[in-house]
Amino acid sequence: MLGCQAVTESYTQAKKAQKILDGYGYKCLIKRTTNTNLEGCGFMIVVNGDCTRVSDILVSSGVPYKRLENLRRYEE
Repeated sequence: MLGCQAVTESYTQAKKAQKILDGYGYKCLIKRTTNTNLEGCGFMIVVNGDCTRVSDILVSSGVPYKRLENLRRYEE
């Protein structure tokens, strides 16, 4: 299964993204990033879906993110 991780600007933004994506039927987990110097507050959401669709949903909902990355063979 294809997964996606999106680095957010804060825990609040990660929680907002999780709530919105849950409404679209995507399961999401909030995790801490390992390199907080480069990523700011250090939170990301991990989603069971394609980054293109996740990006479209977040952008249309006004939720900012710093970076998206596809995860191959993602298992929850």
